[in-house]
Amino acid sequence: MSTIPEKDWKVLRNSKEELLAIACDNIFKEVDRIYQNRVDNEHASYLELWQFIQIENNKIGEMFDDLKRSNALFKLVSMRLYGILSDEYLCKFSAEIQHQILELMKYRE
Repeated sequence: MSTIPEKDWKVLRNSKEELLAIACDNIFKEVDRIYQNRVDNEHASYLELWQFIQIENNKIGEMFDDLKRSNALFKLVSMRLYGILSDEYLCKFSAEIQHQILELMKYRE
């Protein structure tokens, strides 16, 4: 797979911290839900939290670790799949990249 165009790479590079913050905020919301529902179920809640954190850590890695121009398209697909790359963010990218992301999503859903 070739690299994404420079313009799209700049958009992603400039948006990375905000997208990561969105992902982390989503995780914190779910952690809060687990915490709130722990009454009389502390150990089960702990196990649920532990499993959730492991899964989410893998997703964060898939979306953001080793982000470079040559793998950016696949990172964007992962972000879209996990609900981090909203329609608003998707529109910041070129029509070509938007199309490629949506086409690749068909293979990941």
